[in-house]
Amino acid sequence: MPFPWKSFRDWLADEEEIGNVFRFRVPIKAGDPDSIVDAVPSDLRDEHLRVINCAGANGKQMETELRAACRYLHTLPNIPIGIVEQPVNNRPDVPVVINPWATRERMLRLSGVETKDELTEKLANLKNNLISPTVVAREQAPCKEVVIRGDDVNVYEQLPRNWVEFETVPWSPCGGGSFIIHDPETNTHDLGIWRCGFFEWDDGDPNKPLPEERRKRYMCVAMLYEGPVASDGGLYYRDRFRRYGKPMPAAYAMCPQPSISAVSAVRSGLVWPMDNVDEYAVVGGFDGQPVEVVEAETIPGLMVPANAEFVIEGEFLPEDYLVPRYAEGVYQGHLLGNHLMPVFKINCITHRKSPMWMTTWSASGFNHEGPHTAFADLFFECEALNYLRANGYKVKDIVSYDLETIVVQTEVDGLEKPPHYGKQLLTAVYACPHGYLGNGSKYYIAVGPDIDPYNLRDVIWALGTRVQPVTDTIVIKDGLCAWGDPSGLPGPLGWRTYGQQVLIDALIKVPERRTEWEPRTEPRRWELEAIERIRARVSGATTLEVNA
Repeated sequence: MPFPWKSFRDWLADEEEIGNVFRFRVPIKAGDPDSIVDAVPSDLRDEHLRVINCAGANGKQMETELRAACRYLHTLPNIPIGIVEQPVNNRPDVPVVINPWATRERMLRLSGVETKDELTEKLANLKNNLISPTVVAREQAPCKEVVIRGDDVNVYEQLPRNWVEFETVPWSPCGGGSFIIHDPETNTHDLGIWRCGFFEWDDGDPNKPLPEERRKRYMCVAMLYEGPVASDGGLYYRDRFRRYGKPMPAAYAMCPQPSISAVSAVRSGLVWPMDNVDEYAVVGGFDGQPVEVVEAETIPGLMVPANAEFVIEGEFLPEDYLVPRYAEGVYQGHLLGNHLMPVFKINCITHRKSPMWMTTWSASGFNHEGPHTAFADLFFECEALNYLRANGYKVKDIVSYDLETIVVQTEVDGLEKPPHYGKQLLTAVYACPHGYLGNGSKYYIAVGPDIDPYNLRDVIWALGTRVQPVTDTIVIKDGLCAWGDPSGLPGPLGWRTYGQQVLIDALIKVPERRTEWEPRTEPRRWELEAIERIRARVSGATTLEVNA
């Protein structure tokens, strides 16, 4: 079944058909309750202390191999999605999906497009082609096949409690779905992807379990409600509920249809609820067909995805949980903590009769890619491209590395551009309203159309041959930093918020500094044409030799 898919499992089946799914048919530890181990093994702890003077997370975890399994997937062709068929955890009957959003090609297919430019255009028109959702009856909604309410809720028995190596909080639901908030005044919904986890022990100490009720019916959620990268839903929670000491109703849909995850990741193209747009209608326009939704069990008016694997209904309380130090992996590939997250109380769980679960986490291994690297990078880049093009800049592409280094490729260079075009362009990128690419990254580099922004060796060549380190850079001493930057300074909730930036103009300095520039020994267009010309000649000669 091609795009669009009505369910996560339909999309997964299509990916498997084209060879992009690997099934682990052997037991994989995903949080073994019968094996409590050090979150950081002793030999690794010693190495940490010797090199970085930090042992890492203090405490224990239920033994897990999920991060190791993901690293294995990243050695395979196409970096496939993994399905752990025999997870060793509290719910061995529920398969665990890992590594879903690891490649750009997969994300383009998920979006129903073939190229990045097509996706950029699609995101630019999110609010121009709204298709309202279709409300289905409860008996037609797979997510309602099992309903667990109130005091019967017990995440120990009903939800997979997955752990990831080196972390002392079980971030089991992390990245697997979308949070849904309903605004009764506009009758619209906000969709957001926020990291969330279950409660277990105080600072990883099994001898200090958190209260049983908290472990059975609560989650912590990285819904940022303060600071420069606060989400729409976080601001709504802060301004309309938290400041009045009231809980905010919300739901979490695990493994919804892929387009819901895609729209949930959009940061600058949607401003809820001020734009008065229901983001389910945005998903409908993204797919070209209405989303099937059904009313929540415990929250009147709030609609949830009818084809999700699980739906967790509850409320964000006006209180925070202090995440233990080094208990949470972040996008750039470091373990942080000691920051605040709102607490979510679970009032109801619904799910399919034979559901699946998805757990993702932030990682940066040998290839500096993780389970959802491509998802974040690709969608953020497309949003920034839309912003720059809408403001008249001639930009060919943008590539993000770890949300810290941004390479902007222009369509013009040398005499074809205005003087100091690189500096003008990078200043505009820094002003981009997207909080992760604009003003939150660290290094911004402008390169010309003959430099491949996906090839850092090429980018470094441009830095070495087209940049004077002082006159061709702009330094911002008192700026912001990316969420999770270990070198940044903390903000109002303890998250790393403040940092510095360097904007580097690596375009050809004609006419800014010179009236002419030395030619390349292998001009890019000539080089590509020459390779194909010789390839065709060699291939033809080989064919003639074989035929002879």
